[in-house]
Amino acid sequence: MANEFYPVPDDLGSYKTQRSFSPGQKLFRRYTLTRIVGRGGMGIVWLARDEDLGEEIALKFLPDEIRMDATALEELKRETRRSRKLAHANIVKVYDFVGDSSAAAISMEFVDGKTLSELRAQRDELFFEVRDLEPWTKQLLNALGYAHEEALVVHRDLKPANVMVDSAGRVKVADFGIASSISDSLSRVTIQRGTSGTLAYMSPQQACGAVAQATDDIYALGATLYDLLTGKPPFFTGDVFYQLKEKVPTSLAQRRADLGKTGEPIPARWEATIRACLEKDAAHRPKSVKEVAEGLGLLPPAAKPTPLPPLPVAAPKPLP
Repeated sequence: MANEFYPVPDDLGSYKTQRSFSPGQKLFRRYTLTRIVGRGGMGIVWLARDEDLGEEIALKFLPDEIRMDATALEELKRETRRSRKLAHANIVKVYDFVGDSSAAAISMEFVDGKTLSELRAQRDELFFEVRDLEPWTKQLLNALGYAHEEALVVHRDLKPANVMVDSAGRVKVADFGIASSISDSLSRVTIQRGTSGTLAYMSPQQACGAVAQATDDIYALGATLYDLLTGKPPFFTGDVFYQLKEKVPTSLAQRRADLGKTGEPIPARWEATIRACLEKDAAHRPKSVKEVAEGLGLLPPAAKPTPLPPLPVAAPKPLP
């Protein structure tokens, strides 16, 4: 059954994609299709077998609007090259860009698991408690810290539907830069106004079209945690673009109350840190993912230095 694996943008409208494939079909002289594992505005995602390596992979097919636009294809190939450089246990590995005259797709690691959005939907109260999120948040922060500080890559579309948890409980962040690049290209080739990312999780700067920065991911991280802890992102109804720029979101506790939900008290440090991530002015947000981890209390305690043994004291020599 198709689900939210390998999430696709949910605000791009209806675009033509290659939908005539069937299980057992071989494409690009290498991949045999198995079953559909995701679908949406960006295209269809198939589980496939890489016959050359004997491994299962995911194939994310591109809309025809991008496949037939040379500039859009080059932009996406460039983003794919950037994503291929990411090598981290908590990031979905991108393998290659493949295509021919009939279709184009991105091959990537197949993750057997569910997104945080799906996992939340399975809960009776439709939100998580802090104790539920702590182990996943640590891994998510590790992935973002690596991307920002070592790979120098910004995600641009962080949200619960882009964070997966595999069958072993390991977090896998999907779509680093790729979904946003597709969104940009579709906006251009279809002459529609659009921005990289999903508006409900987007910083005011990114919503206004500014060049993406790590602080945009930190805002999206705050919006993601806010959503997972309350059941809704900071702004989700009405003129979201206006609210992003002008309104301060209510506290997590107040949002739960407004939605008629009860739960365990949210620690003050989580309230304060998430509020800091959601600051309108990027200069007022945490400067790094490490700072967010410190605020949430998720860093291991600093090891205390082992005291050195006292130096031996020489016995005084007797006076002559």
